[in-house]
Amino acid sequence: MAPDPRFRSPWQSPLFVRWVAFARAVLSGLPGREDRFIDRLVTDQNARVRDFLAGRPARKVLLIMPRCVKMTGCRAAVQESLEECLACRRCPLGDVAHLCRDHGVKALVAFRSHIAFEMARTEQPDVIIASACRDRMIKALRSTPDHPALLAPLTGMRKMCLDAGLDMVWLKQQLEFVAPPAEAPDAPATPAARELPADDAPLRAAQGS
Repeated sequence: MAPDPRFRSPWQSPLFVRWVAFARAVLSGLPGREDRFIDRLVTDQNARVRDFLAGRPARKVLLIMPRCVKMTGCRAAVQESLEECLACRRCPLGDVAHLCRDHGVKALVAFRSHIAFEMARTEQPDVIIASACRDRMIKALRSTPDHPALLAPLTGMRKMCLDAGLDMVWLKQQLEFVAPPAEAPDAPATPAARELPADDAPLRAAQGS
């Protein structure tokens, strides 16, 4: 399924993309200002995507995680499937695997940004759920502006690009919004009945850090 042409985002405008690049360059020398600017952009994008999905059940959901979430030294082939992670809870991918199984959602791990973008173009999901560092979130919004994507920053790393954390509460909220568990007898028929908070908790927490 191709991206719905009814989804409109300012990231589809080259002028907006250039403005964001200029603003980041100006704010980069001010402690915390660039991060807060990016958090605001992502919060606005998430609200835009939720408004778009209201009344439009997502038939195909793709969850993309960065490689830095995978535990250092793990040899599981997570680029292809999180099946091996179901029996292992030593890194966040174990919890992600269980959530995705419960919600019937496909999850993949991208070892490079361009691989994640190619996944989006190949899979053609109705919505993408992803977590990444701030710079990569901006790159994703710029590279795949036609794909509705719900995004949140990683919660921290042990070292640069190693052993990153995820906000599992946020992730579960997004999955419940776009893909309520099939086994829940009282689950609403469409995501419109599942409203998320007006703001994004992980972004709000990041802004206050």
